[in-house]
Amino acid sequence: AVWVTSIASVSGGVQRALVSSTLAPGASSFGEPFIVDPNVSEGEGVDPSLALAANGDGLVTYRVVTGRTITPLRPGDVLAEIRIARYEGGPWSSPERVNRNPLLSMRAPSAGNGPQVALGRGNQAVVAWQEPEGDGAARIWARRVFGTTLGLALQASPTTYGGQPLTDEADAFALSVSPYGAAKVVSRVEGVPGTPLVSPRLFVNTLQPSSSSAGGQFSGSEPLPGASGGGLGAPSVAVDDQGDYRIAFTAGPAAETMVGSEQSGATVPEVPLGPAATASGAGAVTALNAEGGGVTAWPAGRSQAAPSGVGVREDFPSGAAQAALVSGGQLGAVSELSAGGSESGEALLGFREGAPGTYEIVGEGVTVPPPAFSVETPRRWVRPQDARVTWTSADDATGGVTYALVLDGRVVQRGIHALSVLPDPRLLGAGVRHAQILATDAAGQQTLSPEGELKIDAPPVARVRHRRGRTVVVRVADGQSGALPGATAVSFGDGRRARGRLTFHHTYSRPGRYLIVVHMRDGAGEQATAHLRVNVR
Repeated sequence: AVWVTSIASVSGGVQRALVSSTLAPGASSFGEPFIVDPNVSEGEGVDPSLALAANGDGLVTYRVVTGRTITPLRPGDVLAEIRIARYEGGPWSSPERVNRNPLLSMRAPSAGNGPQVALGRGNQAVVAWQEPEGDGAARIWARRVFGTTLGLALQASPTTYGGQPLTDEADAFALSVSPYGAAKVVSRVEGVPGTPLVSPRLFVNTLQPSSSSAGGQFSGSEPLPGASGGGLGAPSVAVDDQGDYRIAFTAGPAAETMVGSEQSGATVPEVPLGPAATASGAGAVTALNAEGGGVTAWPAGRSQAAPSGVGVREDFPSGAAQAALVSGGQLGAVSELSAGGSESGEALLGFREGAPGTYEIVGEGVTVPPPAFSVETPRRWVRPQDARVTWTSADDATGGVTYALVLDGRVVQRGIHALSVLPDPRLLGAGVRHAQILATDAAGQQTLSPEGELKIDAPPVARVRHRRGRTVVVRVADGQSGALPGATAVSFGDGRRARGRLTFHHTYSRPGRYLIVVHMRDGAGEQATAHLRVNVR
């Protein structure tokens, strides 16, 4: 966690710093705070954006309004720096400036123009921010972050539209980085009458992974179909490694989503199931499920006059969806809605709710069932004691996944934490059984695996019958893996023996009672000995 706080008294006021604290795995409380930046001026408009890797390393980017006297490019401008710092388990690195020209004035801090940083696997990071060009028009820029080195500043928002120069400003944006380093930037360009855009519109731009030959430049801003008009809210975007992406925004009182891919482009927006947005232009947030669907959330209410909350829609890979209105105990206006998503489509939502003086910070989780997983069973016939079932992990962001063994549609063993199990041989019998694994996460959501066949072997058997006179026939059989002729031997009880076949004919020289002993083994390694009594007359 990062926040701004006062750390010292100085001449004429107080010194404010950006500080952080870490919640270690399994810990019940945060540790001692670390100073990220000892001087963030007055502490206004800092708007920190934090990204963490699975190993706990991370990046934070933020804005510092320096407050020095300037000649502004636009009325109300400020002089500011966009800074970035790195965390690798100890003290934060010294902050570095990200924006290109510290002498150009920047737009005053707003809800949509704070800097953002996003991180994929292997510390594949991108930082994005708003900064004017020399002509004064604000654009969205981005840099890759390579360890301790910043990449080139790349322009991510459009400068032309319909073949004409675009003087409208990009006043809000969203950034997402896929696990392997591809980045999406969605910019809201303000659009005013008399300009090529006429009204606000959303544009999307793509930066391929750094390993790609095209990874050195953005591919070019493309307008999103239908994402335009008055009351267009700040966007949100999520992207995965297949190039699929999900964008959410509000348009007037409606919250809208669109999905797209590198091959097909973006779809026309659809209005999610759920309550209406409480304010025109309110921001929305989204998370993407790599298997399909995702989560969309937006400030909402039962009506414009009713106490507000956050509308949430969860889309599942199957095409099903569910919606809800969530709120805290201090009913009232919602602000500062943010979300953190996982690749499985789960999300954590945070927002501020209530009136000044009674604000409440609310957290809510949106979970999905454990992801689909596969089961593996032995391909050959096996003895009951060797019938091991293994499966791939179904861990999700909720965690706490346990497994249950299902045989022929019936749960026979619960509370399994490993990724394999040896069923009790007494449950198996002989023949083909159908095994499945039921995964249950900490929220009680469940996913059932596909079926796997367990071919349970039984020992070979021997039978004897009389033929004419004193002749008997001994037959050895195995209905599963098959008896092995080379491992079959018969003692007929009269001193005679035979081996190497599955059917034996033997004629006794004199009447009597005889004990035939048959030693057998089958293809699964099951051994058996049969004692057969015959009465020869």
